[in-house]
Amino acid sequence: MPSNGSKEADDSQTWELAERCLLPIAFSHAIAVILATILNTFGISQTSSFVLFLLLLVISVGSTLFYHNLKVTAAGKAILITGCDSRVGYALVKQLDDLGFTVFAGFNNKAENEDIMQKLKDHASGRLHVLQLDITSERDIHSTFLYVNENLPDGAPGLWALVHAAAWVTLGECEWVPPSVLKRSIDINFIGLARLTQVFLPLVRRSKGRIVLISSLLARIPSPVRGIYCALKAAVEAWGSCLRLEMRRWGVDVVIVETGEYVSGNAWLKDNTALLEQARDMWTQLDPQTRKEYGQELFQAEMLALEKYTQGPEADLTAVTRTLMDAVVKTFPMRRYTPVTRSERIQALCNHYLPKPIYDILYTN
Repeated sequence: MPSNGSKEADDSQTWELAERCLLPIAFSHAIAVILATILNTFGISQTSSFVLFLLLLVISVGSTLFYHNLKVTAAGKAILITGCDSRVGYALVKQLDDLGFTVFAGFNNKAENEDIMQKLKDHASGRLHVLQLDITSERDIHSTFLYVNENLPDGAPGLWALVHAAAWVTLGECEWVPPSVLKRSIDINFIGLARLTQVFLPLVRRSKGRIVLISSLLARIPSPVRGIYCALKAAVEAWGSCLRLEMRRWGVDVVIVETGEYVSGNAWLKDNTALLEQARDMWTQLDPQTRKEYGQELFQAEMLALEKYTQGPEADLTAVTRTLMDAVVKTFPMRRYTPVTRSERIQALCNHYLPKPIYDILYTN
């Protein structure tokens, strides 16, 4: 995680282009070798495979870059975004509204976010719709579906995109988390997300649109104190990958945006004090014997670990919102975006390729 006083450059776009171009480059080399062999064998031409490779490389990479940067028109397209009371959801609503999309902004609790909603309305166009949408409420989900279906732009066959920005971060030792907190975290981060998608898929399918899921690099990196969050993000990624395969026949894209650990530990949290109070409540709910085995000293150390992910300057969301915008507006979005820092990307690679004992020595305190 980058320190509070420094900011690492965002090189995620470079990685995205490299991922896009890798397969065309490999195919260009293979086809060049095959063509050169055929031409030389039959005496048709003595052109070298390297010259053919350069020619095919220019054609394939140029076509890939054109394909990579194509964007859809915003007119007549509607987007539903959940969790607009978070910084990332709020920023995304503003940017998509500015581009000309019809945006349905879902707030978990309208009564608690009246100031934010009014500010959003004051700076947005008349196309913006602000909705009450608690994704754990079946009533909210169905009332939102009816409202969206009745207020689609003229001529729109369905919903262009469903963006899941709602999240609820649960931090603490796996043994500490009480059943009520565990259930709420599962309901918001996975069950509510899956249920909302089920209800809205017919609308998305009609427009051959896309589902955008916000995950985290922690889905692939084990992290003490954040075990529940790691598990739920891993579940979202696995579920999203299966959904993508199932939706291919309908022309529906499922895009996973995998954020960095600092962003997912800070940007979705509105009240850091409440988070620390929640952790203390977890501690007091443990039975006395378990508290004795862990000890007050370890608990204090864990509190400091929580503050590391919740205090300090606000996380820079530029890279995250940029990738979310790409996931919505690109004609051919990537299956996965990873707007993370270089050190986080290296950590993920080490976790994937290094033996686990070596990784634990390098990254686990």
